[in-house]
Amino acid sequence: MGSRKKQQQQLQDSSDPVGKKPLHGNLLLLGGGGLLLAVAVLIALELSRAPDELRPLSAPRLTSLAEFGGDYKERMLWGSYRPGLYFGMRTRTPKGLLAGLLWFDPDTLDTLMNREMRHAATQEDELARYGWVRHDGEQYGRQTLVDKDCNISLTMVKHWGPESGRGGDWAVRVHARHADGSKPSQRRRRLSFAMYISDEDKPKSPWSVLPFGEPSDLKDGVHLVSGGSSVVGPWSFHAVESAHPEDGPPSGKQTRPVSKRARLDHLAVPATEGEYDLRLSVRELIMSIVYEQYQRHPDEGKFRLYLPNSASTGCNLGIFQVTVWLPGSVDFVFLSHKNPEGAGGPEDEARVAALSGDALTQLIANHEQRYDQHFEEVFSGPAGSEPLPEGQLEMAKAAVSNLIGSMGYFYGSSQVKTERGVKPAWDAPLFTAVPSRSFFPRGFLWDEGFHQLLVQRWSPKMSRDSIAHWLDLMNVQGWIPREQILGAEALERVPEEFVVQDPTHANPPSLFLPIANMAHQLQQEQGEAEELAAIKAFVSAAWPRLEAWYTWFNTSQAGKEPTSYRWHGRNATTQLELNPKTLASGLDDYPRASHPGTDERHLDLRCWMALASEAMAKIGTALGLPAHRVAPYIATHQALSDLGILNALHWDSELQMYLDWGLHTEEVKLQRRTYSAPAMRVATPPSLRHVPHFGYVSLFPLLMRLLPPDSRELGATLDHLANTDLLWTRFGLRSLAATSSMYKKHNTPSDKPYWRGQVWVNVNYLALRALKHYAGQQGGPYQEQAAALYAQLRAHILENLEVQYSGHGYLYEQYDDVNGRGSGSHPFNGWTALIALIAVEA
Repeated sequence: MGSRKKQQQQLQDSSDPVGKKPLHGNLLLLGGGGLLLAVAVLIALELSRAPDELRPLSAPRLTSLAEFGGDYKERMLWGSYRPGLYFGMRTRTPKGLLAGLLWFDPDTLDTLMNREMRHAATQEDELARYGWVRHDGEQYGRQTLVDKDCNISLTMVKHWGPESGRGGDWAVRVHARHADGSKPSQRRRRLSFAMYISDEDKPKSPWSVLPFGEPSDLKDGVHLVSGGSSVVGPWSFHAVESAHPEDGPPSGKQTRPVSKRARLDHLAVPATEGEYDLRLSVRELIMSIVYEQYQRHPDEGKFRLYLPNSASTGCNLGIFQVTVWLPGSVDFVFLSHKNPEGAGGPEDEARVAALSGDALTQLIANHEQRYDQHFEEVFSGPAGSEPLPEGQLEMAKAAVSNLIGSMGYFYGSSQVKTERGVKPAWDAPLFTAVPSRSFFPRGFLWDEGFHQLLVQRWSPKMSRDSIAHWLDLMNVQGWIPREQILGAEALERVPEEFVVQDPTHANPPSLFLPIANMAHQLQQEQGEAEELAAIKAFVSAAWPRLEAWYTWFNTSQAGKEPTSYRWHGRNATTQLELNPKTLASGLDDYPRASHPGTDERHLDLRCWMALASEAMAKIGTALGLPAHRVAPYIATHQALSDLGILNALHWDSELQMYLDWGLHTEEVKLQRRTYSAPAMRVATPPSLRHVPHFGYVSLFPLLMRLLPPDSRELGATLDHLANTDLLWTRFGLRSLAATSSMYKKHNTPSDKPYWRGQVWVNVNYLALRALKHYAGQQGGPYQEQAAALYAQLRAHILENLEVQYSGHGYLYEQYDDVNGRGSGSHPFNGWTALIALIAVEA
């Protein structure tokens, strides 16, 4: 790894390391043997040179900007940056200090037989509800989880005191009680919370487990473990059994629960690196211990799941199981220490007390109040608008909190397809939101542009931080891998077929949505002077990367016709799909030309490039760049906005619709064959034509606001949008017209429809944004129609999502166009969270 890093540094210093030495000029001075040797050296250097696909862009890293250092870096060091778990903490460092939570019933064989031990967030666990209902992204988060007959609340607070070391301190309160309406159990119910802590790096000093011995009572607190880390220095970890306000008398006065005391058990072992890393397999480790105990004591009446209370030398993984009677609560406290001698000083007891019990209850109340105040400030509706109904307000807060709380930190390298085979790119960090904790706990390029519209409103600096991480992933060609699978924890959840990234494949440049917002702020001088200065410094530093990214799109994805574009990566040879998918577009199975080829023109990509060129023109102008640097973007945007050119490429005058173009036939179906998979059968040969499938792609000229407000094409598009036989439903705009031959069709027997009729919130948000724009165009003939459609569509989406969220406890990936029910992965804390912007008409 070290030699590769050295090579990468050389590549960053120069795009042509050979050219730095005058080897060519010295060849004539060498004899025959010397000449051969020199040629051999040149060949070896060229072969050792990393392919372009694996080389980072030679430009200053945006994550090194001053605004992301200092106090901000300190505040953001710790966080709930492991979104694939129900709860996990880590540091934002390549080798992190990690923490995570498991819970289980220690008194039943179901824990073993049904593997009912919760750790990684999965839909298979069938929790009735889980997700952040409050999360500010920096210091505070509150999560509710409903697991069968048990309600769990989990609250995280970060804190800095005079004795705190790097990254400060944090506390986690976990409280369990019987679920509302659950039937009383015949036995007294207990629950075990297993909190673990682990160091991915070699500990700076040996760990000391239970340094003051086994506790007699957790109500007095217990020092679980202490150690030293290269990340935070000396640290210690503590647990305190605590009371909980929900369990007190009606007056709200705090009292200790009347119950047997909580039980503490532990296990500390060395965590290994490589194929079997206990940091990723804590659940499996505990399950194996369960099985061993069951083998020794097969009588269920004697069965108890307790850790074996042992600690190995050289441990860097400690698991601490606190078993409580319901209702019960425990506070876990992590302390960082300025004192190089580490933990154990007389101030520790007071510091733990300040982050547990009544003191923690008060801290939580203060943070809750600050969250609500900040939400009201940044997510207020238009002047004079009515306050949101309580149900919609709570849904909006949960949507924002789930998105912010799903911000994860990943470190590793992408696996990239090259001419020399699949190779790893350089190691890099990524701070990003994730679409779904249960199904997609990693970064996706086109999702992130929508995510940042929300993060940008909540915390502009945090949004710039995330965008900076994404743009720093750009290679020397200007390409960013569309799916980020960085590190073992991310890789563990990805099917093998999606791991390798192809540097010829794009993904919608949706990051230009929040970047365009920044450009607009600069142009209009909207905001405080300090914030405008930060935006200007950011986009100025980002300009070389944005130029490289834009140029890569404009060249690698260009179509045959001038100003046309084509998504690469469609399989032109497969006979096993009804319509070959276009994964690069982000719209996956949305029907394109039946026969992929170089003649295709993809309307949505052309419109994305219109957005990108406009943003580049605005940024360049706001930065005061020379005219010759900005003029190409202005000219490109003018060409891509030219209605005549757009119509010549994509307008079907007969259907009065904007459509894709390509080699297409409608006479195609999957036909089952004996003893083999169904194959595509073409009844009528394809021809170059408009692809007659009206849906989200057809709306892109509207979505990107490219249509003049008085154009007949705008009127026709609005009419089609409002047609219930096409896209309009009581739950939002469906992705594909109900009249399409591909509507709700399986692409293969096992490949269910995805973008073939379902309602997706991200595109509906873009539609509402566009309708609001055209409703504000004074004098336009379609102004009133756009305003009416905006009001109706917004009401439909809000009403349905509120019903689904209150009834099922989740935001979903998509919604059924017939009954409005949520479908796909859940909780989908990604672009469905745009419902918060829809609610406040932002």
